[in-house]
Amino acid sequence: MTAPAFDGTPLRIVHQVRKMLLAEGYYPLTMTRIAEACGLTRRGLYHHFHSKEQLLRAMLVLANNEARDDADWAARKAMARGAGALDIVSEWLDKRYGETRRLVARSPGGEDLNRAAFSIANDILIEVSRETNMRLMALLEELCCRGALRLNPGRGAAELAEIIADGARGVNQQRPPVPPQEIASRYRRIAEAILFGYAQTP
Repeated sequence: MTAPAFDGTPLRIVHQVRKMLLAEGYYPLTMTRIAEACGLTRRGLYHHFHSKEQLLRAMLVLANNEARDDADWAARKAMARGAGALDIVSEWLDKRYGETRRLVARSPGGEDLNRAAFSIANDILIEVSRETNMRLMALLEELCCRGALRLNPGRGAAELAEIIADGARGVNQQRPPVPPQEIASRYRRIAEAILFGYAQTP
């Protein structure tokens, strides 16, 4: 999913809205309150965004793009220090998903925001999931090219990425929620169980 094509004031608005959504949730917020928090008139806010729904959707795209970029960066750093495949994949998962889940878990409006995202922007979340799987697939392929991982016969990186990401998303939406301090270890256990059912370390 391409990053929203805005910067300057619209980008500042989206960052402010993210803070407000986490603090208060989606449903209690009004465009008037958002405008005030951004130092704008309602008319000024509507010049950039036509609705609270549009703001939520823009925030979700931006936040997910940033999380994927952070995950790729974490994987690169892990590779540079000579980490093994399990550590690299686990760190990628924790950067991609864990930081967001911990933020949502400790934010008063996090659960309300989570519900709103699935009811209002499910199409975006589906696209985000598809693109996240593709990023993870590329990471697994790179690990294979570097000799850090070898897929078992008949197994492919796309299938492996999908299963690992599905497991991580299951952790994210589990009820009751996984305690924030356990999220990273859950991702690691999923990655370990799946990787070594599908691949071998050289």
